[in-house]
Amino acid sequence: MFRNTYQRGFLTVFSSSGSKPLEIWDIVTKNGHAKRVTDEELKLMSFELMGANVATTYMVAPKCPCPSLGVKLPFLVLLVKNLKKFFSFEIQILDDRNLLRRFRASNYQSATRVDNFCTVMPLALTPGWNQIQFNLADFTRRAYGTNYIETVRIQIHANVRIKRVYFCDRLYPDDELPPQLRLHPPLRPTRITGYTKSSGKKPAEAIETARPSTPVTATEAPAASESAPRRSTMRPAVETTVEIPAETVVFESDDGPPPEGEGSPVLPEEFEDQVPDIAPVMSAPEIAVQY
Repeated sequence: MFRNTYQRGFLTVFSSSGSKPLEIWDIVTKNGHAKRVTDEELKLMSFELMGANVATTYMVAPKCPCPSLGVKLPFLVLLVKNLKKFFSFEIQILDDRNLLRRFRASNYQSATRVDNFCTVMPLALTPGWNQIQFNLADFTRRAYGTNYIETVRIQIHANVRIKRVYFCDRLYPDDELPPQLRLHPPLRPTRITGYTKSSGKKPAEAIETARPSTPVTATEAPAASESAPRRSTMRPAVETTVEIPAETVVFESDDGPPPEGEGSPVLPEEFEDQVPDIAPVMSAPEIAVQY
């Protein structure tokens, strides 16, 4: 079926979210059902395969009359959900000796048994969804001592929910897998609401606003004697210099103040010649010119 297909990277053989998930598969159900349901944990579509008997309810690929899948990729990955019931799957491969070998894994087996053409292995599943990685090349070499050539057939039995079955050329970490091949798809970023883009310009400088003082009632105010001195954080006021006019000094004579109603005292006539002449008052520019 896929022998003439370019096989590199990933090759999906079953997807529960596709438009035709059973295009290359045959379904056999007896006392059971096979349908597509919405899983409550993943919130996605998954294919549910349920039956009273594991051996009589299964899905197989490829669909008749195609004889072989012809997939040469060595790793098989199954994304399945553990329903806490019996479950098994089987893979048929072709080795370099041109012999058909089978690998059967189930959760009701307790030991590994290797025969000439069939190997039975136990399968441990955790609650919920599981990712089963099957190294076909390594198991073929360890069980039969031959080399893996291609996968011929895949058969999945009840009871299980299947999301995807694909082949790959190597095991990839989750960050390298495409979103549709991951067990849990990456979360989408939530939409931010309540955000509006303002068209106004931002101010060049921050605007400082004065914080109003807290009102203090009379009962809450401390007494003047009990309050501790506080250091003022306000800037000191600018000091201004006030010029005070000089006091006028009055020299009093020994004879006492002049009598009331009279003018300034008059010198006697005998002393008028002895009084020196008083130079006229000159200003600073006149004095500079003179000298």
